[in-house]
Amino acid sequence: MTALDAIGGNRPLQTEEYARRAHAFVMNPQRNAVKAVQDEYDSVAATPPLLGIFNDVPWYQVREDEAHSWARAGFAWIVNDAEHCQREGWYGRQQNAMEGRVGLLQCQRLHREAFSSHGDVFQLGARATMKPYGTTYEDAERFFRAVNFPTPGEATADDRGGYPVRFGDRNFAFTPGELLGAEVHTQGWIQFETAEYILDIQLRDRVLDLMQAQGRNRACGFVGPFDAILRQGEIPEIEDATNALFRAAADRGVHMGRVVGSGSMEDPKDIEDAMVRALDNGARLICAHPFTSDLVFRGAMNVSEPFFKAAQRCGF
Repeated sequence: MTALDAIGGNRPLQTEEYARRAHAFVMNPQRNAVKAVQDEYDSVAATPPLLGIFNDVPWYQVREDEAHSWARAGFAWIVNDAEHCQREGWYGRQQNAMEGRVGLLQCQRLHREAFSSHGDVFQLGARATMKPYGTTYEDAERFFRAVNFPTPGEATADDRGGYPVRFGDRNFAFTPGELLGAEVHTQGWIQFETAEYILDIQLRDRVLDLMQAQGRNRACGFVGPFDAILRQGEIPEIEDATNALFRAAADRGVHMGRVVGSGSMEDPKDIEDAMVRALDNGARLICAHPFTSDLVFRGAMNVSEPFFKAAQRCGF
């Protein structure tokens, strides 16, 4: 399957694909569209890449036609950013439903101090939650306890608390067995954005082993080296270490991603080449570097470009 096949075979998306996605969402609001694609393949290498973007549009300003446009352009996952955007980026039921109806994975990033909140965002409709800025093995271990329902009778103080999960018909799953059966599509995403997680090979591999132990496609990783560089200065080996991380994760069946591009890499060919390098090393969750709020400006520039070129050709 190609990257285009993974989003329905056409870009822009066609009406039939929107209908298929909306039907899937209504039938199972607990569905995770990205995990559904990942589950079709036996290895990371065989899995087609999926495009994502970080969302900085406040929850009270997002419109359904924006989510529709993100999906139409070929994005498959959206990180609603409540780390740096704080409460404005913490999406609620209605905002997550907007994204879910058009087949976008709603990944909720929270601030670095959050733990139990990671499990609670699933009650609001998020299907993945992202933990930034880990530096120890215990950070990752505690995160997954907050993300996953405990085995009945074996809960600890850090484990996720229970709550009634709704099925597509709005009935509840009340019993522990029903809860465990209903929410099998949630994912915990860990950010590898510190030198401890990227450069310390022993710690990196312990965290990857823990992610693998969560179950097939229940954990994903995302590299953000900016924080590591900000904390420790220029790190010449960071790119090689990042690529090695992708390969080590793929060997374990763990899907990884990264932002490709930056303010210093605006040329589309340079961004394309960098995406090729990431894909060749095993990354499958590729993230565009602009934020969603930048898309309005970029679209306006694209639409206005022919006018200013025409005016220049006519001497104006």
